[in-house]
Amino acid sequence: MTNNNASHGVIWITGYSAAGKTTVSRKVESELKKLNCKTIYLDGDDLRAIFGNHWKFDKNSRIELANIYFRLCSHLSSQGYVVIISCVAMFDELLTWVKENIPNAVQIYLNVPKDERRDRDAKTKKLFLNKNMNDESYDEPKNADLTIENYGGNDIFDSAKEIVNFFMNRTITEADRGRLPHWDRFYKKNIVPVEPSSFCKFVEPQLNKNDKLLEIGCGNGRDAVYFSTNGINVTAIDRSKIAISECKKNHTGKPINFFTGLLSDVKEINNDKFEVIYSRFVLHAMPENEEIAMLTKSFDLLKNHGQIYIECRSIKDSLAREGEIISPTERIHGHYRRFIVNDELIERLENIGFSIVDVVEDDNLAIYKDDNPVVIRVKAEKKAT
Repeated sequence: MTNNNASHGVIWITGYSAAGKTTVSRKVESELKKLNCKTIYLDGDDLRAIFGNHWKFDKNSRIELANIYFRLCSHLSSQGYVVIISCVAMFDELLTWVKENIPNAVQIYLNVPKDERRDRDAKTKKLFLNKNMNDESYDEPKNADLTIENYGGNDIFDSAKEIVNFFMNRTITEADRGRLPHWDRFYKKNIVPVEPSSFCKFVEPQLNKNDKLLEIGCGNGRDAVYFSTNGINVTAIDRSKIAISECKKNHTGKPINFFTGLLSDVKEINNDKFEVIYSRFVLHAMPENEEIAMLTKSFDLLKNHGQIYIECRSIKDSLAREGEIISPTERIHGHYRRFIVNDELIERLENIGFSIVDVVEDDNLAIYKDDNPVVIRVKAEKKAT
């Protein structure tokens, strides 16, 4: 699928000093505005000054400052902007972070020979007269999304047009935010509690014997086993292949169908209907677009008057102020989390077609060791269609 109307994303225009980043970036922003895109332009030199010039110019300081630049880009992009940032910041580890954590982010490399750049500098900023241009401080992009030879007869207008056309018509990219590797490692260590969760024990008495239940994000299967032991017909799914592999190994003989993938991936699930869908501590591990897709698909998979039970971390939880900020509701603190706004979740469920039965937002509901998070518990019912 191509993105013919990019509503948000990050266009990182990079290149060595005097490659023309600022000039091209400003023209790119102008062209995007003509297409009615909401844009924000950021310049690396300006940002350094805005942040008080506290960072030095050694490599470690440059990397630290660049990470701040791109967390800001992510924060702004998540609110519906196309962010154009012109800065060098060519570090392999930074590019990895950008690709893992910022949806629809592209790196545009302006390639200009050193002699040409030195001549340009001598006519403008005069930063490198008789000085080293510091090219060796950076990692020249080996696989930039787009490389432009920004010298010779190449017109600035043509370069900007090429960048805009590339961004607007490219295949949409998502960002996994390091989730799959994290959860594979987590379940491989096999340090997850084996007793059923408090939410599972809260939900089970509300179900009927022989109900067909689909658990989304089953982890090590502890809640699936509890439901099954109490007479519920359980199907369980998780994105982590390691988690499902451990479930199949540890719960052999249990009448539970375990599957790997997203709801849309597993045809056995898509050909079935359920009385109950259960999801604990999964919603806050999903970006918003995945949440919407999951809730919409859940509605389709439920029988009329079927019920969905959700428990997730609230935006009021203390962890919502910890770690790296990548959007107003997303943080990376050990691993990715998106903290859920209660009113927004209820509105999404109602827009999909659910009727809200019960909502609680509080602590003391999901205590584990020293962790007492503020969580949202929702019970909703599918209206008859």
